[in-house]
Amino acid sequence: MNDPVDIIQSARDVFEETGYITIPDALTGQQVASLSSAIDELTARDPGKIHNVADIFGKHDAFLELLDLPTVLPVITELLGTNIWVNHSHLNANPATDSKDVSEFDNGYGWHRDGGAIHKDLPWPPPLLSIKIGFYLTDLMQEGSGQTYFIRDSHKTGERTPSAQELPDSAFPMMCKAGTAVLFDRRLIHSIRSANYSGSKRRVIFVQYAFRWMAAVDPMKVEHLRRKCSPVRQQLLGMTTRVRTIDGAQGRSGLYYPGPEDVPLAHPGNTRRESRLRSIARRLLQVFRR
Repeated sequence: MNDPVDIIQSARDVFEETGYITIPDALTGQQVASLSSAIDELTARDPGKIHNVADIFGKHDAFLELLDLPTVLPVITELLGTNIWVNHSHLNANPATDSKDVSEFDNGYGWHRDGGAIHKDLPWPPPLLSIKIGFYLTDLMQEGSGQTYFIRDSHKTGERTPSAQELPDSAFPMMCKAGTAVLFDRRLIHSIRSANYSGSKRRVIFVQYAFRWMAAVDPMKVEHLRRKCSPVRQQLLGMTTRVRTIDGAQGRSGLYYPGPEDVPLAHPGNTRRESRLRSIARRLLQVFRR
């Protein structure tokens, strides 16, 4: 399994089968420290409170490097393609408590599938449409560290979400080291929280990639970042859409009929496919050899 194309196909197979892929060391130690500091800065007014803050890219420049992170974005484009953007982001800061269960929270684990109305408006199974990445900034290798729980195979079964306080036998915690990125299928049932009695604050950033023709989940207050961003980052923040003429038909949105200016991520001048495949392959080999 040394051929890059074969490795990437194996990654697709793993993602389709399990609903997630883990990428160890997706972030360097320095990046983990910088991102953790940004979260602490944004939550400094009430550090002992649980925080779930959305639309993060306009709130701190430290988050911008997550948009096109070379350890993660190539995997996303291989799974979704290049006509994509980031339509949702949020950070979580969960301080440690003395409680060893989630009974102190009214909505318990907060089980859910991402996508909201998608699951009401479309019959099961709805298409993939988006992928969310959790960038874990805290070491979560010990039980009771506030891990995200996933319901095994729920991206395929269409089963109901558990009740708030229920922990099904099919649920498992995502145990990972700081700096790990976890890419998961939005149809996979997962928790908002779990008990954190580790003595350490659990910090994680979630970034959702979706097709450009999908609406934003967040307010997307990012226009002030335009001059700071490369064309690829502008695309991923929703700043590159043009109106085009297609075969004589005027007024066609670049969301649906993308050209090079709409999707610089796909432009041949941005990257060579072979080198990109080899880069992805090296990263994914670390996963498959674990």
